[in-house]
Amino acid sequence: MTLSENSQFGCDFEGHRASKIQSAPGAPVVGIPRGLLYFKYQPLWATFFSHLGIQVLVSEPTKRSSFETAQSLTRSDLCLPVKVFLEHVYRLKDQVDYLLLPRLISVSPDAYMCPKILGLTDMARNVFSDLPNLLTPRVNAKLPKPEGFAEACFELGLHFNRSRSQVGIAWEAAWEAQGKYEQRLLRYPLDEALKPWDRAFAQKNGNSEFAPRYRVAVIGRPYISFDSALSHDLLNLLQRQAVEIVTPESLPKEVIEKESERLSKKVYWQLGRELVAAALHYMRDEDVDGIINVSSFGCGQDSFTNALVEYFVSKHSDKPILSLVMDEHTADGGLNTRVEAFLDMMDQRKKNGNSGWKGWGKREGLHPTGGIVKNPKAEKMHLTIPHMGHLHVGFEQVFRNLGVHITMPPRPNKEALMLGTRYSPECACLPFKLNLGNMIQALNQGATDIMMPGGFGPCRFGYYSVIQEQILRDLGYEFRMGRADDPDSLRDMLDMVKRIAGLNTKWDSYKVFFFILHRLALVDWALRRSHWLRPREVEKHATDRALRRCLKIIEETSRFRDLWSAKRKVRQVLSTVACHRKRSILRVGIVGEIFMVLEHYANMNVEERLGEMGVEVHRGLWLSDWLNDRYRFKLFRRNQYKWSLRQARPYLSEPSGGESVKSVGKSVSFAKRGFDGIVHLMPFTCMPELVAQTILAKVSRDYNIPVLTLIFDEHTSPGGVQTRLEAFVDLINRKRTL
Repeated sequence: MTLSENSQFGCDFEGHRASKIQSAPGAPVVGIPRGLLYFKYQPLWATFFSHLGIQVLVSEPTKRSSFETAQSLTRSDLCLPVKVFLEHVYRLKDQVDYLLLPRLISVSPDAYMCPKILGLTDMARNVFSDLPNLLTPRVNAKLPKPEGFAEACFELGLHFNRSRSQVGIAWEAAWEAQGKYEQRLLRYPLDEALKPWDRAFAQKNGNSEFAPRYRVAVIGRPYISFDSALSHDLLNLLQRQAVEIVTPESLPKEVIEKESERLSKKVYWQLGRELVAAALHYMRDEDVDGIINVSSFGCGQDSFTNALVEYFVSKHSDKPILSLVMDEHTADGGLNTRVEAFLDMMDQRKKNGNSGWKGWGKREGLHPTGGIVKNPKAEKMHLTIPHMGHLHVGFEQVFRNLGVHITMPPRPNKEALMLGTRYSPECACLPFKLNLGNMIQALNQGATDIMMPGGFGPCRFGYYSVIQEQILRDLGYEFRMGRADDPDSLRDMLDMVKRIAGLNTKWDSYKVFFFILHRLALVDWALRRSHWLRPREVEKHATDRALRRCLKIIEETSRFRDLWSAKRKVRQVLSTVACHRKRSILRVGIVGEIFMVLEHYANMNVEERLGEMGVEVHRGLWLSDWLNDRYRFKLFRRNQYKWSLRQARPYLSEPSGGESVKSVGKSVSFAKRGFDGIVHLMPFTCMPELVAQTILAKVSRDYNIPVLTLIFDEHTSPGGVQTRLEAFVDLINRKRTL
């Protein structure tokens, strides 16, 4: 395919060529990678550039032979669709003058794109050092003044053409083409709908007429379902079996929105919302015989959306559902066998007459120990909050002193991990599993109320409580789930404290909350000091003993003025630890996902292990800083998030959720300050930290600083962590002596 052919074809629609500016000889060439959101917005971009006389080059369709190249481009644990997208960038970058990598953050006010899509532009910039000029228009509907596709296209157009009227004409044509494409999706499969704008699809022969034996809903992201390499040609396989296919793209936006309203909390990922809504619709559609749920291995979103789809379809309908998790190791033979078995199951279900809709009735589940927990009495509230580091030191004793009955589960342990893993969705992250295990332990101890912070993305944390409540209800537990869905709102937080503690005024709740925050700040001060002492201590474990005494002193404070004497006592206790002040030590920064950094059981005591190896640890984030950034209880302390964003700017221009900004920004700061190394902690499948992991490779090269990424799940062994830490310390020791 030549450039001119591809460019001219971009504005055809059902045989009618729209009037446009023809590409002039020597016109700039814009490359568009054929991956991810290409399948959503290709008509818009292709038509817009074509009307400005700009040539468009789209990368060739994905081939399975390119998977190996895709895997080699980055050492990070990104999911295969993102790695394949980077491989498309790799093939395009030397053939074009410009590369289109839009920053699509949000296309609706109440939803985000996937964190990896948020960080896609920055990941590409850091993976490749020789990219052409990048076109990175931003679309963010969540801003007070939303930035939509119109603003993005005008930003692009004025880069090539100073005439606002011509850019406006191009924009109108592009928006019209996008609308026509979305209308075609309601009648045709995606590849058929894209034909007027994509020559690769246009060259395919139309589907031959056949009498369908089945009608199946394929629920999957379009960049997997309609990429024959990533989906292992699933759609063609189904069509050869005389299956008529419907997809989420076949449904109008109004249907998607209406179905989303059925959920107790809307899914706040744009594509994930469409998948779950489509499943809710098709499971009630009498013309649909079964549902195939397609996902990519390691997709953080799909660990939750898959759980929702499987939960609702299996609970409320008799339709068979097949879950297919695709990766580069998926074998065609195994896929064929599973699909054939699924079709046989549909036949059997139809013969038995049990493929209908059950309704929205409630179904009781089983308690893990085999019994049913009776409904708790409201006046006997036993509150519980899952652990996260030393969070309990801040609030547990304070609430008890106020007369609140708190049933705290044991600190995260093997039992909590076992329980959480047993009942969690596949590929859910380790913090989710430990939180769930803590909840089960607390409910077994008599807890009646669970308090869980929430949020609205893009990290999965904001949706934890929804999935966890669903799991616990199915296990037979009866309880009240308190969700704080706006954790950044001081008013909401004070209202919550007031309700829990039974306080009279908001001023009373403010004083209690202020006291809690300062207790946590003192805890963090003691921990910082212990990190300095541990690699220098004369007597092994003396620091750990002193730290336990300090935490007990802080826990015993009951009034704000007690903190002044508590701090003096904490200083005195830590000063008794004998240490070698002139000992040569290494300095290592710790960054990563907040739960993994704060919770010692989750990270297998990385800080203590490094301290015993003679390493002074510096955390990149602290619980008191995280709270102070939101509530400013220490007015003159620097806002760590904003500062980290400035530090990260050369590498990460757009936040990708979670602690991605701090992971990159703090790492850059550690490198500039001459630290010996950086340890990056993350749970398996954590989306924001995968973005950070990809970018940290460039930080490591630029500053010549070793970076060790440790990824944790329920299979991680302490021995493996110890071995990797020892090898890392040996590496930085040898580097220092060179």
